[in-house]
Amino acid sequence: MRIAVVGAGAMGGSYGGLLARAGHEVTLIDTWPHHVEAINRDGLRLEGARGEHVIPVRAEVAPSRRGFADVAIVFVDANSTGAAARTVAEVLAPDGFAITFQNGIGNVETLQGRLGKERVLGGSSMCSAAVRGPGHVVLTHHAPTSLGETDGRESERAQALAAALSEAGLETRVAPDVMATIWTKFALNCAINAICATTGLRLGEVARLPELDAFQDRVIDEILAVVAGSGIELTDPDLPATVKKHCWSKFSKPSMLQHVGAGRRTEIDALNGAILREAGALGMPVPYNESLVALLKGRELRERRKREQPDLDYDAWEARVAAEAQ
Repeated sequence: MRIAVVGAGAMGGSYGGLLARAGHEVTLIDTWPHHVEAINRDGLRLEGARGEHVIPVRAEVAPSRRGFADVAIVFVDANSTGAAARTVAEVLAPDGFAITFQNGIGNVETLQGRLGKERVLGGSSMCSAAVRGPGHVVLTHHAPTSLGETDGRESERAQALAAALSEAGLETRVAPDVMATIWTKFALNCAINAICATTGLRLGEVARLPELDAFQDRVIDEILAVVAGSGIELTDPDLPATVKKHCWSKFSKPSMLQHVGAGRRTEIDALNGAILREAGALGMPVPYNESLVALLKGRELRERRKREQPDLDYDAWEARVAAEAQ
C-alpha cells in the first residue's frame, strides 16, 4: 500500500514506522521541522513494545506530491483535524480513502465534510506512545486497534487495512460498529484524562483520593446520560467498572496530563468539551463536566503563561486595569 500518515508524532510515527518496516510505501507528514529532518537524515528510531528499530522512511513537513496515497492515516491532535483534512485531500489518490485513529469525537465527521462520507473510515487505537525527541518515538503500550466503515457495512478495503496493520505488528480487527467503538474510547477518556490533567495526579492517585473518586463518579454519570441520549450503545457493558479498575491498577500519565504539563493545548474540546456540546443539543445539564472543562482551561492558561510569559508583571497589569477603569 502507498500510505500517508498525517501527524507523525508518537502514535503516527509508531504506526507509520511499523508499516514502513513491513514493506509498505509510507510517507510521514508532520509540522515539526526538526522531527522531519531527523527522520530523513537518520531514519525513524522506534522503540518499545514492538522492539528497537531504525526505519528508513520518507518524511515531509508539507506534501510534495499530490494524489499518491491509497490510504491516509490521520493521527494529528484533535485541534488540528480541519487542517489535516486539507492535507489529506491533497495526498489521496482518486480512489483512496482516509481513516482517523484520533482521540475524541467529531474527527470522522470533519474528515467526511471535506472528503465525502464514502471516503472516510473510523478507527480506534488502545495503544499508547511517546516522543523522546526529534526522529525518536516509543510505542509504550501495545493493545488492540479497531477500524471499520462508519455505516457498519463490510468492505474489502477495511479488511485489507486491518490485515496490513496486523502484519506490521499492530493487532487489528474490523469492528462491526466502529462508531460505537470510537464512542466507547471517548467515554473512557472523558472519565479519566481531564481529571488527571487538571489535578496533576496519575490514575492510581485519583482512585485513592476519596473526594476525587466520588467526583469521577458524577462525571461518569453525566457521560453515560449523554451517550444514552445520543442513541449510542457502547461496546463496554459496564464502563464505570472498567474505569475504576483501570484507575486503581495503573499509575500512568494520560496524554492530556503530559500535554498540559508541557504547556501545550489539550484535546479537551474533543473530549469533555464535546460532552458539553452534545448535552447542550439534548437540553441536558452536565455541571460536573462543565466544571472540569473550565478548570482545565484555567490550568492550560497557567502552564502556557509559565513558558511564554515567565516575567509577566501582575502589578503593572493591575495598574493598567485600574487606569482603564477611570
